[in-house]
Amino acid sequence: MSNFTNGAPVTYKEWIEQGYDVTPCQNKMPVTTGWTKEENYVLVSEWKKKYLNHQTGLILNGKTDFDVDNHFLSRFVGKYLESCGAIYGRKSNPLSHYLFQGELKSFKYVMPKELEHYTKDFPHGACLCEIRSGNGHQSIVPSSKINNEQVEWHKFAGINTYDGDLEKDISKIALSGALTILYPSKGARDDYCTAIAGVLSKHTEWSKNEIDDFVYNVAFASGKEDKVSLRERMAKGTTSKEKTFGMPKLAEIVGCNVSTIAKLFSWVGVKDSGSSFTGLRCYTTEPKYWQIEYKGKWITIMESSMLLSYTKMSILILENCYEVAPVILPKDWKTIVAGLLQNVQKIDTPYEASYYGNIGIVFINYCSRESEHKFSITEQYSNGVWRNEEDKHLYFRLEHFIHRLKYKQLSFEMRKMTHFLREEFGAVPTKITVAKKEVRVWKVSEENVHNHQLNNMDISKEASKIGFDTIREHMDEQYKKSKNVF
Repeated sequence: MSNFTNGAPVTYKEWIEQGYDVTPCQNKMPVTTGWTKEENYVLVSEWKKKYLNHQTGLILNGKTDFDVDNHFLSRFVGKYLESCGAIYGRKSNPLSHYLFQGELKSFKYVMPKELEHYTKDFPHGACLCEIRSGNGHQSIVPSSKINNEQVEWHKFAGINTYDGDLEKDISKIALSGALTILYPSKGARDDYCTAIAGVLSKHTEWSKNEIDDFVYNVAFASGKEDKVSLRERMAKGTTSKEKTFGMPKLAEIVGCNVSTIAKLFSWVGVKDSGSSFTGLRCYTTEPKYWQIEYKGKWITIMESSMLLSYTKMSILILENCYEVAPVILPKDWKTIVAGLLQNVQKIDTPYEASYYGNIGIVFINYCSRESEHKFSITEQYSNGVWRNEEDKHLYFRLEHFIHRLKYKQLSFEMRKMTHFLREEFGAVPTKITVAKKEVRVWKVSEENVHNHQLNNMDISKEASKIGFDTIREHMDEQYKKSKNVF
């Protein structure tokens, strides 16, 4: 297995004598307390007496170990990782550790939970690779056995400083491996590759050639493409279609949330503000209203037009989350909404919990407060209607009903509210004479109000026979339950 291994340490003694900091381990874990402190380092004599059969853990102070756990990632190491002088592994995973001088932030590249089922059959499960670096971290090196397999050098020419951006190149390897694991079945591959290119072109400073190479390497490593198809994957960084495809398309193909795709691409520095929007609900009332999940908080959207306008959405984010909304271009917002609609949750909502249902409850309640005196509806703040015994209609002033809605803290659009009264209750504007003066009013059939209440408010027939007093009590109770829905 070895190449260029002159001077390579292969025993605990050689590691120590060559000036490396090591610690005895069992099951890949240090067995001594305070093992990170120099004063607690184990000497050769002590090691020989107590830890002869232990694993050798190289303490990574001033060093970085790139640990490759998933074999798919090995297909990309030679493409993105610059020269490494110290490479080791074991029979089941031979080229799995790459040692460098210098420290990075330790980080595990793990397949997001929503995608774990793609990795359930791999030896290390969802863990794809890991950066181990700095004091407090160690790596089991040659001179050791793991699961009865000897850890051996593949190459040793000294532990060199990396010539390039090590973190960037490792992140490319990690993302490439993840996207290869997720590579779709025939029929969706072109869109998949196009969407990858779309994300990278929109959210990184990568050149077109860099994107082309990245996408091609993923397609090639998947082992699912023939020569003709591979040629088609070679120019994804230059296609026009990629400008419209991105994370929502990838989420659709893979079968996950946009936020999950965003987490993968965050490895290469993609900061996609659209990934903050992770869910969408549609309440099937008339009119429909929506809830969108933003950073774990559900924001209510009362009109569909507001959902399509990111300017209006920004206001809702400010009012509900007390933060300035991220910058998103209108065309990108439409793409985000389109992606969310792919997995929209449709919720059947009781009438009394709907926008119009709330207005209907208040209107029926209002109509129950009838008066036999026509003069009552001319009062400035009349709180009820005039019941005409002759035509069995209820008459009311629209401004008085509006005052009632405002008292109940219900917002509304005048045009829509009056349309609702017409369509649902058969209410119509008219004029009546009061004290020799014409007064503009609305009238509604008492029967229509009663029937509407029976059909939509789920009141028992027994209660309905009692009359409007009972209805009013029930409506007041229903209103108290439903007024906080929004």
